Amino acid sequence: MRGSQGLFWGIFLIGIGILMIIKYQFKLNISMPRIVFGVLLLALGISMLLGGPGLKTQSNIIFSEGNVQAVKPEKEYNVIFGNLVIDLATISRDELGDSIKINTVFGNTLVKIDPNTPTLIKVTSAFGSGSTPDGSTIVFGDHTQKIGEGDQVLTIEANVVFGKIDFIEK
Repeated sequence: MRGSQGLFWGIFLIGIGILMIIKYQFKLNISMPRIVFGVLLLALGISMLLGGPGLKTQSNIIFSEGNVQAVKPEKEYNVIFGNLVIDLATISRDELGDSIKINTVFGNTLVKIDPNTPTLIKVTSAFGSGSTPDGSTIVFGDHTQKIGEGDQVLTIEANVVFGKIDFIEK
C-alpha cells in the first residue's frame, strides 16, 4: 500500500507543479483551487488504474483484494469495491459458538467452510447475490442454512448490497 500512496502523491505533486509553472510562465488567469481539484481527481484515477490506493487490513478490504486464512477469525469483515477470500475451513474448535459478520458492498466475497464444522449461515441480500452450499441463491431478501449438528455452532451473518457473496464447502 505504501507504493500506491507514493505513486498517488507523486502524480499529484508533479501535476500541480507543472500547472503552476504553466500558469505563471504564460501569465494565464486560471483558478488554482479548481486546478488542484482536477489534478487530485486525475491522480486518484491513475493511481486506481495502477492498483491503488486501496485499504487492506485483516478484516477490511476497500478498493483492493485479499485472502484470509482464518484460524482465529475476526468478528467482522468488510469488503467495499474489492474481492476477498475467507477460508474458515481451518477454524479452531475453540472459536465455535462465536459469531462472524461479513459485509459486502459493490464487491465479491468467497467464504470457504468445512462441511464437518457445525455452521449457521444467514445471508441477507439487497440487489446483490448470495449463494449457500445447499445451492440456494438469494438476490433480494434473506436465506438461512444450517450445516452439521452440535452444541457449539459457528454463526455467520452475511450482508450483501450490489455485490456477491458465495459460500462453498472445502
